[in-house]
Amino acid sequence: LSLAVLTLSPAKAGVERNLIAGLAGEAEPVLNDKSIAPAERTRKLRSILGSVFDSQQMAQSMLGRYWRRADAGQRSELTTLMETYLIDVYAGRVDSIDGQVKFEVGSEKVIGDRTVVDSKVLRPGSPPVSVAWQVETVNDKAVVTDIIVEGISLVVSQRADFASIIRSQGGLDGLIKLLKQKVGG
Repeated sequence: LSLAVLTLSPAKAGVERNLIAGLAGEAEPVLNDKSIAPAERTRKLRSILGSVFDSQQMAQSMLGRYWRRADAGQRSELTTLMETYLIDVYAGRVDSIDGQVKFEVGSEKVIGDRTVVDSKVLRPGSPPVSVAWQVETVNDKAVVTDIIVEGISLVVSQRADFASIIRSQGGLDGLIKLLKQKVGG
C-alpha cells in the first residue's frame, strides 16, 4: 500500500471514527447496566447497532455465493435472522463479564473505499480486546460492514460457519430453520 492510500482526505477525516465513538458511547451504558434483563439489553443493542450496521451487506458477504441463490424472501429473512443471531451471541458474551466494560476508540485508516477504525474493549482483570470496525459509505451514509476482533473478521468466520450449515442442513432453508431456533423465532 502506498502512503497516499492510508492518508485521510480532510473532508472525510473523522467521520468514521466519530461514528464508532458514538456507537461506543451509546452501547457502553447498556452493556454495563447489569440491572437490565438480558432480553432487554439485546433489544437495546439491536436498536443501537441497527442504526449503524448495513445488515444486508453483512448478510450478503457472510453468505457469499449462496446469496445469489437465495430468493427475495430468503434474503430478507436471512438478513434479519443473522443480525439478531450475531447481536444475541455478542450480548450473551458481555453478560458474562464481571465489572464495567469500557471502549477506547483509536485511529482510522482509509484502505480503498473502506475506512477501518481501531478500538479496544477494556475489561477488568483481562487484557484489552482489539476490535477494528470496517466502515463504508452506502447511499451517502457511513455504515459498519464488518467487525474484526483480534484480527479475525466476523464476516469471514461466519461465512465459513454458515456455508457448513447450508451444506449439512439442506440448503438455505436449513440455515433459516437453525437460525430461527437459535434466536427463538
